[in-house]
Amino acid sequence: MKIFGKVIIFTGSKGGCGQSFTANCIANYLAMKTNYNILMIDMNTGSRDSRTIYHTVNEEIMTIADIYYEKKKPAIEDIKKVIVNFKNSLSYIFPPLKQQNKIFKYLFLKNLFKLFTGIFDLVIVDCDMFVDFNIKNGSIFDLSDELIIVSLADKVSVSNINSIISYFLKSKDNLNIKIIINKYNIKPSVSILKLNSLVRYPISQFIPYDRDIENLYLTKGPASIFKYNLKIVNDIRQIAESIIKDIPDNNNN
Repeated sequence: MKIFGKVIIFTGSKGGCGQSFTANCIANYLAMKTNYNILMIDMNTGSRDSRTIYHTVNEEIMTIADIYYEKKKPAIEDIKKVIVNFKNSLSYIFPPLKQQNKIFKYLFLKNLFKLFTGIFDLVIVDCDMFVDFNIKNGSIFDLSDELIIVSLADKVSVSNINSIISYFLKSKDNLNIKIIINKYNIKPSVSILKLNSLVRYPISQFIPYDRDIENLYLTKGPASIFKYNLKIVNDIRQIAESIIKDIPDNNNN
């Protein structure tokens, strides 16, 4: 029985911050450890990263861009065309391989996500901020229940994250924001203690970097990292469990 349709959007302070790594690992963990139907959406247009980690070589896979209509609502038949199902309860939507000239209109996204949340218990979106950062009359971020911003611990990232937070605090009153600092043990230009005073919003969690885990993620896929009892893996588990902590347990293993 369906319990809820919750939308979690992951974005980052700049490229290479680890937002895709974190989002994909969390989606896979929840798909493995719960009975919830999980939908993971990669909206990083022009990127092949998700195809690489899921060993998906079929470039003919349809994407959201293929079902985009400016004057027509998407239907169930449309979204069935873009969803790829894996062995566990994880379903996936891959991004367009070519950069799109158009930005999806808010009404289209609203109708699309209404369909998603009517089918899936949890929708996790990996979404670069530039997708519609400057849209004030309705944005993909208005459709989320929680926004998780992943950042590195350097001066540029700190400046970017403060700009992002300022934007959202001014324009998105009801947005639930969580900040995660990634790769903090690679001699960051900003110390961890100083980060707490420089970032103008509470930091939820620090995640350490592990080269072996990153290599495992890239070669064996996101689900493979959970075979190991390491700090980075346990931190990701903790974030994943916090996302579903408000969901009743009657549908879990």
